Amino acid sequence: MKVTSGILKGKRIKTKRGLSTRPLLSRIRKSLFDVLGEAVKGKKFLDLYAGSGAVGIEAISRGAGEVIFVEIDPECVRIIKDNLIHCGVYSKAKVYQQDVLHILPLLLKEGDFDFIFVGPPYFKGLQDKTLDIIQRSNNFKGEVIVQHSPKEKFNLKREEIYLIEQRKYGDVILTFLKVKIKHW
Repeated sequence: MKVTSGILKGKRIKTKRGLSTRPLLSRIRKSLFDVLGEAVKGKKFLDLYAGSGAVGIEAISRGAGEVIFVEIDPECVRIIKDNLIHCGVYSKAKVYQQDVLHILPLLLKEGDFDFIFVGPPYFKGLQDKTLDIIQRSNNFKGEVIVQHSPKEKFNLKREEIYLIEQRKYGDVILTFLKVKIKHW
């Protein structure tokens, strides 16, 4: 797999072998960042269920100021770190080997993220659990992008989060959401 655009265009990214992860295909990553456009430049990006780190590395390549990667699988964490070193962008990243549902409330309390990418394992209900945590946060007021299967449904009718758009790419849907600014 290769980085599709930006300063790292063409750099190879390692992925975990086997079926336990599903890296976002290059053409879908390119489309994702074409949608986000210049808005990523200089921003803070959170890559949840990061796998190989391809989405977060693409964000760095497109100009993100900092990317935080969260992945529980130790082999994937090693691959993310190797990919960051290989691409020469380790200084723009932090990598946490943690359960997303455990660390996310802490990250949202401490960090002022502009974008959150949610790419969990399919058919485990993790999209809803992750969005529930984001919705309860008082700090996050940015965009959320959720990667999911067209066969997997999750709750898009939320008081604090609204749908911007959905894009289907074969057996992958990217759902773009915006968190409403809370008025007290």
